[in-house]
Amino acid sequence: MLPNCFPFFFFLFALIRVPKILSVDDPRYSTCRETLTCGSVSSIGYPFWGMNRPSYCGQPGFELTCKNDVAEIMMNENTLRVLDIDPELQILKVAREDYWNGYCPTKFINTSIDFDHFNYGSNLRNLTLFYGCYQLATSTDLPNCTINSTLIDVSYAVRNMLGDPRYGICREIVVVPVYEAAAKDLEVKPMSMQAALRGGFELQWGPDNDQCRRCRDSDGICGYNQTSNSFTCFCSDKPGETTCFPTTEGTL
Repeated sequence: MLPNCFPFFFFLFALIRVPKILSVDDPRYSTCRETLTCGSVSSIGYPFWGMNRPSYCGQPGFELTCKNDVAEIMMNENTLRVLDIDPELQILKVAREDYWNGYCPTKFINTSIDFDHFNYGSNLRNLTLFYGCYQLATSTDLPNCTINSTLIDVSYAVRNMLGDPRYGICREIVVVPVYEAAAKDLEVKPMSMQAALRGGFELQWGPDNDQCRRCRDSDGICGYNQTSNSFTCFCSDKPGETTCFPTTEGTL
């Protein structure tokens, strides 16, 4: 009797296995499952993209690059060194790359962020650096810089003081955000300037985490529809608008 049953069991096994054999993962689903790693920044996914993650894996304005094991993000004219990323709190901690190794940049560029996607975090204060004040002596003078073969004097302020003469006579003025604690240190210890600049500042990105969480909860991968310029949820077979549909794979 066993030989007569064999065709039936073979048919039953084949029927159960057909959906898996015929199912082919959407390549975007597989690709966007990969995360970004560069130096101390690791396991970073949506809304960030770049390197091994194509642009459809993240939102515009969130491209990361990796240079000498340092993650960077461009915002307007500023190259920002990425110090940390907290996906749950949606906080990006960055520092000005051109001020990482000192306060003597080759170009004088104010800090400018992408307000379409980010806002400044809390507990920050503006550090204002004054260049070329024609030797106006202040209590916040720093050692001079040699910039583009020119010796130039430098001073700073961590408070906006009305009537500060430097605003009217200095050749260049650059504003860099720093943490409130770092600003307080600078009020009493000028030579902690490098630590203040390297400490960086926080940026917060938009409140769309719930949308991505719903996608992930349905076994999807968060992504971006470049045709409609909107969020999409990549699923193993095809994208869903916000979530993946329940699968019947493995059932009769």
